[in-house]
Amino acid sequence: MTHDDSQLGRRAFLKRAAGLALGAVSARGIYGLLDTIHPAGMARAAAAGVPARGREQYAVENIEVITDNGVPVIIPPLYHEIITATISVAHETGALFRAQRRLEQALQVVESPYAPVAAGLTIVVGWGLPYFRSYLPSALVDAMMPIDVPYSAASGSRQYALLDAIRFPIDRDEMLLEQNDLVFLLRSDDQSIIAAAERALFEDQTSSAYIGDLFGLTSVRKGFVGRGFGTRSVAKQLALAAGVLGAAAIPDDAQLMMGFTSTQQGALAPGKLVNFEALPGVTNQWPAGYFVGGATMHVSHLFEDLSFWYGSFTPGARTARMFSPRTHATPETVTIPNGANDVSSMQQVLSDANAGTLGHNATLQQANRLSAATTDNYGTPYAKGTPISLRGDFNTLDNPFAWSANVDLDQWSDRPAPGLHFVIFTATSQQFHRMKLAMDGVLPDGTNLRQAPYSIPDSANGINQAIRATHRQNFLIPPRARRSFPLVELLPEVQRQFLPLATLG
Repeated sequence: MTHDDSQLGRRAFLKRAAGLALGAVSARGIYGLLDTIHPAGMARAAAAGVPARGREQYAVENIEVITDNGVPVIIPPLYHEIITATISVAHETGALFRAQRRLEQALQVVESPYAPVAAGLTIVVGWGLPYFRSYLPSALVDAMMPIDVPYSAASGSRQYALLDAIRFPIDRDEMLLEQNDLVFLLRSDDQSIIAAAERALFEDQTSSAYIGDLFGLTSVRKGFVGRGFGTRSVAKQLALAAGVLGAAAIPDDAQLMMGFTSTQQGALAPGKLVNFEALPGVTNQWPAGYFVGGATMHVSHLFEDLSFWYGSFTPGARTARMFSPRTHATPETVTIPNGANDVSSMQQVLSDANAGTLGHNATLQQANRLSAATTDNYGTPYAKGTPISLRGDFNTLDNPFAWSANVDLDQWSDRPAPGLHFVIFTATSQQFHRMKLAMDGVLPDGTNLRQAPYSIPDSANGINQAIRATHRQNFLIPPRARRSFPLVELLPEVQRQFLPLATLG
């Protein structure tokens, strides 16, 4: 057999393997090992009462907060899963309205047995620009879509809060800008709950919640956020089990595979700050926009080069690269303070640049923190330095996905690879774009640390040399009541023919 023949044979094998996986979306693969890992303290205290599901889809209610190294830390659900899809419904008003009702009823069926807490189940449904462009009249979208007020003013043209994903300076040419119609994000401490929801929604055609005929799945992305904090982390145990290079160097109690905590309470947007309507002047949704209670979400996949990260830098150098060259901690410290009082100033970042090395978090903070004390539209005051984004990323061993509908385009492999499914909620896509540009050295005021007189290369910029993005897309996350085919109930034909049924509740 020639080399070309063997390559074709391998691609055919991968396609067959992927096709089989589509028939078993709920299959656990290597993540099944989570069922045998029971780190001490993983069990959560029972919540007082059962909270109702709130307006904001992204919220996990009654979230647990612990203290590590004197820092309050949020403990997110252990298991996360992302499913992306295109719509298989005809471009016809009646079909869209029926699909809207079926999707909402299905989601309510799979959610109803569980509380919206980490030990229960939360589902986030988001919609990409391809949905709004292909399935809805442009006049309706223009009238109802949240508008990014400051970006519109700066650009001189009307800009949606939801933007197409873009390539950033660090991204390679082969990085894919995805065009999915929608995305599902499922989270729980118990992966059997996730699996049951997936089976009911996408596999079991006898299920009252089955909606597999409405969508063509494009990817399944699985992962975890290990607890750590005095216990041997899930991240390290799964990385070791997968045999990935660099796994043995992961700190024993690290939350994530790159060795640091990412859910410091002070580093995550509090209250409703990521909502479209929360901060005055950010979008046009206050006080009564259609998407009040919604946000945007960026989803990307990143490979993490653990062998390089742990083999090239000492613990002190890793702390400096992850946070700032001015940050110092003992080698065993995994949780670094990151609240409003720990924000690097612009002058400090420029000083770091003059010294030749940037910290990932210090540059991010230039776009991710309130520049002045602010009171939101709900009357809640926030201090200068409060973050305006809510991260929900999770580690993975996908390469790059657990399952792909297009193995050649996605360069899918069955060999485990350490990585991160990056998830972040912001009020506008442009807010995230500014944050990511800052991380790459292009600061919000236009200062480009990649160019003279600073000329900072990616090899000296934070963690950039240790990560590589493969896919990116932005989504609109509606409020819960409008999560299913948003805007369809406002189509004139629906208003005329189905008005008595058009309320989703």
